[in-house]
Amino acid sequence: MSGPSSNGVFSYDGRLVFNGLYRTKVLNASINIEDIVENELKDFSKGTKDKPGSGYHMLSFSEMVAESPEISRPIKEQAEDMHGIRYRYENWDEGEVEDDEEGTVYRHIRTTDSVDVYWHFPDYLFIKGNKTEAKKAANLIDNKLDEYLKTEEIGFSPDFLLWILSKYKNGEALSDELSTNLLSDARIEGDEDRFGRSNRVDDSTDIAKATTILMGILRGKEMAFVEGIFGVSGQFVKAQIETGGRVHIKAEQDIDGGDPLKRMALSVTFLTELLKVYDHWESLDSGEKYPPDEFFYDLYDECERQGAEITFPADEVVEKYRQKGNRKEYKNRQSGLAEF
Repeated sequence: MSGPSSNGVFSYDGRLVFNGLYRTKVLNASINIEDIVENELKDFSKGTKDKPGSGYHMLSFSEMVAESPEISRPIKEQAEDMHGIRYRYENWDEGEVEDDEEGTVYRHIRTTDSVDVYWHFPDYLFIKGNKTEAKKAANLIDNKLDEYLKTEEIGFSPDFLLWILSKYKNGEALSDELSTNLLSDARIEGDEDRFGRSNRVDDSTDIAKATTILMGILRGKEMAFVEGIFGVSGQFVKAQIETGGRVHIKAEQDIDGGDPLKRMALSVTFLTELLKVYDHWESLDSGEKYPPDEFFYDLYDECERQGAEITFPADEVVEKYRQKGNRKEYKNRQSGLAEF
């Protein structure tokens, strides 16, 4: 089992993939998460192949972050209100083992895995694990803590990812605490056309100049994920942000080379700032949530500069987002090309 050991060393299982992002609303001001985990959630104990063991325990996350010499003060300040909970469970799978007397035999082999839950009190909760594990952990916590807090799952809108692209293209930060330094990967999805239902670009130098993505947007396809380098609290994180609320933080930039505690602290700081930005975006008036007409015409012009042969006008997608944004004035700039 990976986890904080008796000597205060922090580690975690698997990659930094978060498949559960939630808003939280505290219903009972007297909530003490440490007492609840200790008294309401079953502690882990070893089980059997017929009854695998599982259980929860608190992580001394904020305390270890506060004591770490590798972690910057802004990250430490973010972690002050962060509670860490680990759900540990057993797997018993049949496999080949070598026995001194019997040779190669089939036996049930016990392994343990874990799912981490980080609650940035009182607003956001993040679950690190695959989708099935994350959902199971969320349901168990929700059932046990329903008297104390209410959770609301977050799934990013494709238009939010388009808004990130538009802010990046204009050289604008997402917030005072979060900036987009480079978008290098993206996927778009939509109706079937001669280019397929889905188009993807990986490891580009700049998605804002990748004609495969730009032409898909102009044809009305929607963003499925964006990936790039983001600045947060004076450091850099490479992350893939997907519709549906999945975030994969890559082992690159300031995540690469740090110890597990530093990597996790920077990851949950990034997630906190990202969800703040998403909440801000959702609160915007419709006219501010969606790119203006000229954004799409700029994409059209960029495709032409890159030498792409465009056989359709941009006006249809402009009209789509004009209606979404409830904009009364519409700058119609016909390209003179036939509809594709």
